[in-house]
Amino acid sequence: MQSKARYDTFLRVFLKDFLTAMSQLDPATVAKTAHLAQLEIEGAELTRLAAELEQIFALFSAINTAEISATPPLSHPLGDTQRLRPDIAIARDMMPSIEKNAPRAEDRFITVPKVIE
Repeated sequence: MQSKARYDTFLRVFLKDFLTAMSQLDPATVAKTAHLAQLEIEGAELTRLAAELEQIFALFSAINTAEISATPPLSHPLGDTQRLRPDIAIARDMMPSIEKNAPRAEDRFITVPKVIE
Protein backbone atom coordinates (compact mmCIF):
# COMPACT_ATOMS: atom_id res chain seq x y z
CA MET A 1 0.00 0.00 0.00
CA GLN A 2 2.86 2.35 0.81
CA SER A 3 4.43 1.85 -2.63
CA LYS A 4 1.09 2.67 -4.30
CA ALA A 5 0.88 5.89 -2.30
CA ARG A 6 4.45 6.77 -3.28
CA TYR A 7 3.66 6.01 -6.92
CA ASP A 8 0.53 8.17 -6.79
CA THR A 9 2.53 11.02 -5.25
CA PHE A 10 5.26 10.66 -7.87
CA LEU A 11 2.71 10.61 -10.66
CA ARG A 12 0.88 13.65 -9.31
CA VAL A 13 4.11 15.66 -8.98
CA PHE A 14 5.42 14.51 -12.36
CA LEU A 15 2.18 15.37 -14.13
CA LYS A 16 1.99 18.75 -12.44
CA ASP A 17 5.55 19.64 -13.51
CA PHE A 18 5.06 18.21 -16.99
CA LEU A 19 1.77 19.97 -17.58
CA THR A 20 3.12 23.25 -16.22
CA ALA A 21 6.04 23.06 -18.63
CA MET A 22 3.86 22.04 -21.55
CA SER A 23 1.18 24.66 -20.88
CA GLN A 24 3.67 27.31 -21.98
CA LEU A 25 4.00 26.14 -25.56
CA ASP A 26 5.26 28.51 -28.19
CA PRO A 27 5.66 27.99 -31.92
CA ALA A 28 9.41 27.32 -31.46
CA THR A 29 8.68 24.38 -29.14
CA VAL A 30 6.10 23.03 -31.58
CA ALA A 31 8.58 23.45 -34.45
CA LYS A 32 11.27 21.56 -32.52
CA THR A 33 8.83 18.77 -31.65
CA ALA A 34 7.65 18.60 -35.26
CA HIS A 35 11.27 18.38 -36.43
CA LEU A 36 11.96 15.53 -33.98
CA ALA A 37 8.85 13.75 -35.26
CA GLN A 38 9.99 14.42 -38.85
CA LEU A 39 6.88 16.46 -39.63
CA GLU A 40 6.88 19.48 -41.93
CA ILE A 41 4.91 22.23 -40.18
CA GLU A 42 5.56 25.88 -40.95
CA GLY A 43 4.30 29.42 -40.47
CA ALA A 44 0.74 30.03 -39.35
CA GLU A 45 0.15 26.33 -38.80
CA LEU A 46 2.82 26.32 -36.05
CA THR A 47 1.06 29.17 -34.25
CA ARG A 48 -2.33 27.45 -34.61
CA LEU A 49 -0.98 24.12 -33.35
CA ALA A 50 0.73 25.81 -30.39
CA ALA A 51 -2.59 27.41 -29.39
CA GLU A 52 -4.49 24.12 -29.79
CA LEU A 53 -1.90 22.19 -27.78
CA GLU A 54 -2.02 24.81 -25.01
CA GLN A 55 -5.80 24.28 -24.78
CA ILE A 56 -5.35 20.51 -24.65
CA PHE A 57 -2.72 20.72 -21.92
CA ALA A 58 -4.89 23.18 -19.99
CA LEU A 59 -7.64 20.55 -20.03
CA PHE A 60 -5.16 17.93 -18.77
CA SER A 61 -4.12 20.33 -16.03
CA ALA A 62 -7.74 20.84 -14.98
CA ILE A 63 -8.27 17.08 -14.89
CA ASN A 64 -5.06 16.65 -12.90
CA THR A 65 -6.16 19.14 -10.23
CA ALA A 66 -9.63 17.61 -9.79
CA GLU A 67 -10.27 16.28 -6.28
CA ILE A 68 -10.88 12.55 -6.64
CA SER A 69 -9.66 11.16 -3.32
CA ALA A 70 -13.21 10.24 -2.26
CA THR A 71 -14.07 8.71 -5.63
CA PRO A 72 -13.65 4.94 -5.85
CA PRO A 73 -11.80 3.64 -8.90
CA LEU A 74 -14.00 2.34 -11.67
CA SER A 75 -13.45 0.27 -14.75
CA HIS A 76 -16.58 1.40 -16.57
CA PRO A 77 -18.38 4.77 -16.43
CA LEU A 78 -21.74 3.10 -15.85
CA GLY A 79 -20.53 0.82 -13.08
CA ASP A 80 -21.95 -2.23 -14.83
CA THR A 81 -20.44 -5.62 -14.20
CA GLN A 82 -19.73 -8.06 -16.96
CA ARG A 83 -21.36 -11.43 -16.89
CA LEU A 84 -18.56 -13.82 -17.70
CA ARG A 85 -18.90 -17.39 -18.80
CA PRO A 86 -17.33 -20.02 -16.56
CA ASP A 87 -13.67 -20.58 -17.34
CA ILE A 88 -13.64 -24.30 -18.04
CA ALA A 89 -10.78 -26.05 -19.81
CA ILE A 90 -11.88 -28.29 -22.65
CA ALA A 91 -9.49 -31.04 -23.70
CA ARG A 92 -9.92 -31.55 -27.41
CA ASP A 93 -7.70 -31.51 -30.45
CA MET A 94 -8.23 -28.21 -32.28
CA MET A 95 -5.46 -28.74 -34.85
CA PRO A 96 -7.71 -30.11 -37.63
CA SER A 97 -9.89 -27.01 -37.37
CA ILE A 98 -6.87 -24.71 -37.21
CA GLU A 99 -5.20 -26.40 -40.19
CA LYS A 100 -8.44 -26.15 -42.15
CA ASN A 101 -8.54 -22.38 -41.63
CA ALA A 102 -4.83 -21.82 -42.27
CA PRO A 103 -3.70 -20.87 -45.78
CA ARG A 104 -1.07 -23.63 -45.71
CA ALA A 105 -0.23 -26.30 -43.16
CA GLU A 106 2.28 -29.11 -43.13
CA ASP A 107 2.76 -31.82 -40.49
CA ARG A 108 0.56 -30.02 -37.94
CA PHE A 109 2.50 -26.76 -38.47
CA ILE A 110 1.14 -23.67 -40.15
CA THR A 111 3.52 -22.58 -42.90
CA VAL A 112 4.01 -18.86 -43.45
CA PRO A 113 6.05 -16.89 -45.98
CA LYS A 114 9.67 -16.23 -45.09
CA VAL A 115 9.92 -12.74 -43.61
CA ILE A 116 13.59 -12.43 -42.67
CA GLU A 117 16.23 -13.24 -45.23
